[in-house]
Amino acid sequence: MSFRWLFHYIEFIHNRIYYKNFFVEGKENMPQQNEAVVVASCHQNAINDPLAIEFAFADRTVNLFARGGLFENKFLNYFFRSIHVIPAYRMRTDGEESLGKNFTEFDQVEEKLFNNEWVGIFPEATNQTRHYLGEFSLGYLRMAFQAAERQNFEKEVKILPIAIHYDNYHRFRRNCLVRIAPAVSLQPFYELYKTKPRTAQRQVNALVRESIRSVMLDIQSEENYEAIDYIRNTYGVKYAAQRGLDPKYLPDKLDSDMQLCRTIEERAASEPEKLKDVFASALELKSKTYNAGIRDWVLRNNDSPLWIILHGITLLCLLPVFLYTLIPNILILLAPIPLCKKMDKIGGPFVMFKGGVQIVISSLVTAPILYIAVFILEFIYLGWMTATLHFILQPWLLIYAWSYHEYARKYLSLIRFKFGTLFARGKERAAGLRALRSSLWSKLDELCA
Repeated sequence: MSFRWLFHYIEFIHNRIYYKNFFVEGKENMPQQNEAVVVASCHQNAINDPLAIEFAFADRTVNLFARGGLFENKFLNYFFRSIHVIPAYRMRTDGEESLGKNFTEFDQVEEKLFNNEWVGIFPEATNQTRHYLGEFSLGYLRMAFQAAERQNFEKEVKILPIAIHYDNYHRFRRNCLVRIAPAVSLQPFYELYKTKPRTAQRQVNALVRESIRSVMLDIQSEENYEAIDYIRNTYGVKYAAQRGLDPKYLPDKLDSDMQLCRTIEERAASEPEKLKDVFASALELKSKTYNAGIRDWVLRNNDSPLWIILHGITLLCLLPVFLYTLIPNILILLAPIPLCKKMDKIGGPFVMFKGGVQIVISSLVTAPILYIAVFILEFIYLGWMTATLHFILQPWLLIYAWSYHEYARKYLSLIRFKFGTLFARGKERAAGLRALRSSLWSKLDELCA
């Protein structure tokens, strides 16, 4: 039984519906399909990362590794293998006795590598919970070198480093970017591997890790991460624009953020006391704006009262269409929330499963069931033409419903802030926020000059 149709269906949901934009950069660095390639990626968003790899290389067959315990059920074992997912057994999650199974799986990997199929792996072995590149396990290189060794080192094996970046890890209709770096060939290290395999693995690993790090946002400072991340999401908009980059275009924003965060961390190392004050101000501003129920874009909004009124009239005019789109899309949007809240409650790496949960529940459960149910009802009572047209339009109506919701949410936040400034207490709070923001921005301008 082939599940190729499922691949194309999820690809459509992933590339066209869930993400507003799905970017793939560096395609010129992709090896040919008939080459033996191991794709090595950073891992920051649980289920979404494997999906990003699959759809970035949609014209290749990429076999991805997943936790061995998922393959214990016979049906799931068959299903995962049919969609090119390979089990990887680890002592931490599957027990020491299961590690021997990896040898069998790695033998199959060798066969796939030299049979026009690629292998994808996350060398960090677990997903991070922030924009950070962790340490790599050498298992992926042990597997790659062993595959070359079984071919008597006559065939070339390449490691393809990639980075996956999100402007928001969990929210619907945001952006995802896959950056492909130049491939690293194992061939120049074959002779070293024959005598010093561990040394060869370490040298290649250093090249691969640095290659991934060069194309991703890697904020090293765990202590100051929250402050730096807030700065790049707020001041970073101004920083990008000053350098001729579009802060609304994710590839530009990533380039800008990488430069900004690198500058801040370098200055923090050379002038720790000065940056300590900057970080404290950033956290204070974040706390006060969040407690006020606003975000930084509200403070920089300069729309005239007339323009704000026109926005309100537009929302009212579009409200009937929004209400129409809520059936059945409101249930599709709400269904993943309980499980996402459970992930938040568990905490740790489980928080990073929320985006994938939204895609999986919506695309495989709620959307098919509800869309088919509505189609059947409309077919019975309104005829096949109306039912078919509505069914075809449902994904775009879902996008409209979400876009309207986001538009209205931002508008109400802006109105609440503007209305509050009409009163003495609100005016005083707004003045305090703007003064704190202006002071912080001046410090950052000086640091980044």
